[in-house]
Amino acid sequence: MPIPDTIIAQLQSLNHHERSKAVLQLQPGSDSDTNAIAALVQVLCSDDDLNVVEDATWVLVGYGAAATNALLSAIGHDDARARHNIVHALGKLGDARAVPALIHAVQDTDTTVRRKAVYVLGQIGDARAIDALVARLDDPSDDVRLTAQEALRGFGAAALSPLIAALGGESAQARELAANLLGDIADERAVDALVATLETDDVDVRFAIVEALGAIGSARVLPVIERLRDDPQPPVRAMANAVVKRLGGQ
Repeated sequence: MPIPDTIIAQLQSLNHHERSKAVLQLQPGSDSDTNAIAALVQVLCSDDDLNVVEDATWVLVGYGAAATNALLSAIGHDDARARHNIVHALGKLGDARAVPALIHAVQDTDTTVRRKAVYVLGQIGDARAIDALVARLDDPSDDVRLTAQEALRGFGAAALSPLIAALGGESAQARELAANLLGDIADERAVDALVATLETDDVDVRFAIVEALGAIGSARVLPVIERLRDDPQPPVRAMANAVVKRLGGQ
């Protein structure tokens, strides 16, 4: 059944309060559900008022899985704000069917879309996203990198192998964040890769690795860390001294 003309007219009102009222009339449970979903997705793609968009998102979530396909059909919208809103709504739904499209969205040309997609993948928690999230540890945006780090933290040991692989990458910032995460996971299987990466000239990476090794707490790394007590960089020396004491060295 078509949406009543009165609601369609209200959705086009210049008054954002009126548009919100119209959105809230499109709740699930009527014969016009399919048309209502399409209209709500259109609101996400075209309305410039945050409150109206949030109301439309809330109503769409009420449709559950029925809304997912309509949202996925709009995720490639030409407007970055629309893509951001679609990704946000998919995150609220939490439907695993959206994961492949969200993995693609973490490479979006727009920083806000990438960050939102990374955040949403962390919320959904599907392990298929881990490699894509590790790749974002080298994103040009600080916000995206740190959001990826936080998202990966939620995967715990499931992210171990991709993070170990990231230690061998060319990006110093990715190596540093990967080392931080490996310290959080504190799995001894990461020790050899962390020790091998200590040869880097990047002080931030060395510091992160020493800190991670201290968090893992393997006594077999003690001779390696002791050598870093003479590191030319004061932060690395200080962390090495702290780790040696923690591991029972002299």
